[in-house]
Amino acid sequence: MTSRWFRKEGILPVVLGLAALGAASYFLLFVPELRTIRSLRAEVAVKDADVSEAMKLRTEVTQSRVGEGARWEERLQAWERRVPSTPDTGRLLAEIGEMAVRHNLKAFGLTVTPAAGSAQGGDPTAAVGDAPAQGKEGAVETRFRLTFRSTYRDLAEFLDEIPRARRLLTIRSVSVREKADAMAAEIELSAWHRRGR
Repeated sequence: MTSRWFRKEGILPVVLGLAALGAASYFLLFVPELRTIRSLRAEVAVKDADVSEAMKLRTEVTQSRVGEGARWEERLQAWERRVPSTPDTGRLLAEIGEMAVRHNLKAFGLTVTPAAGSAQGGDPTAAVGDAPAQGKEGAVETRFRLTFRSTYRDLAEFLDEIPRARRLLTIRSVSVREKADAMAAEIELSAWHRRGR
């Protein structure tokens, strides 16, 4: 029996030693690793929250770009309609003629005036009506002189409609002379188109 008891006493300390070694290794090796894993999981959760917030913001930015881009595209198209790439004189004259008819302008006359640079002491042969003045920012100016007779109200309505025309038109000068039956008016307009590239 003594040998059996010895075996039991010898096994018990070995088993207890292995259990203690297992517990010690768990606390010494695995607990720090488990803490690291928990902290990494917390960091991943924070990063996931940041990524989801960033994705929401990206979606909002994309939607705002589409909306803002559409508004810019619309503005650009409106500008290209008002300042076409060619003089398109036929349409411009038709539009001015429609405005003259709509406002009952009598004895209507339209002529092309020389460019401002050539009329101010440049080459007199260069003062041809087809030579438009060059604008500063890629736009070309063509000046027209309108002469007509009308009532004061028709003149005012005509002048009010010029800035709302389909083309970009600017009024350079207006001169009015009163006559017995109506007012004689002379208006100098500038029509703009983009410089050819």
